[in-house]
Amino acid sequence: MRYISTRGGTPSVDFEGALFSGYASDGGLFMPEEIPQLDRETLKQWSTLSYPALVMELCSLFIDPELIPKKDLKGLIGRAFSRFRHRDVVHLSRLKNGLNVLELWHGITYAFKDLSLSCSGQFLQYFLEKRQKHVTIVVGTSGDTGSSAIESVRGAKNIDIIVLLPLGLCSKIQELQMTTVIEDNVHVFGGRDCMGTLWGGEGILS
Repeated sequence: MRYISTRGGTPSVDFEGALFSGYASDGGLFMPEEIPQLDRETLKQWSTLSYPALVMELCSLFIDPELIPKKDLKGLIGRAFSRFRHRDVVHLSRLKNGLNVLELWHGITYAFKDLSLSCSGQFLQYFLEKRQKHVTIVVGTSGDTGSSAIESVRGAKNIDIIVLLPLGLCSKIQELQMTTVIEDNVHVFGGRDCMGTLWGGEGILS
């Protein structure tokens, strides 16, 4: 699987290249060069899978086994969801009158972003350990992105994370989730009158 920029101005990259690039060099977002087609029988089989097992199947479509063998991928996904409070990770609550509510708040920070960032953190660490490299992640946040990003890489030896937050403009619980983490690789800074273009974006520096 190769990934191309939405603006079409850069060469294609593999999953690892897209993961560490953030935005493409032409300012676009990376997307799959081809969208996998799923038949009805596959969807029927997947309908009985647990959430981690479903994530495993989906990731296998977009990550070449030469980059992350399936055995390693399964371990990474298992570790990504190991801190979720509900055994199903994502729980479907069936209410009265046919109303269903999909609960996405069982991650460590109660934000839906825990679902994706917990996996991203594992993928980053996997490649960094394999390449024996270090990166610094810079995050500008208005709340949930910062705390989820911190939890995804806290304690990682090959990653430092710098989080910039606007003081007084996050919810109190989100601010505390970021400012009370005591880890050598976590660096949180707050500022006022700083709601510029940085907030809401993430970047990776080598």
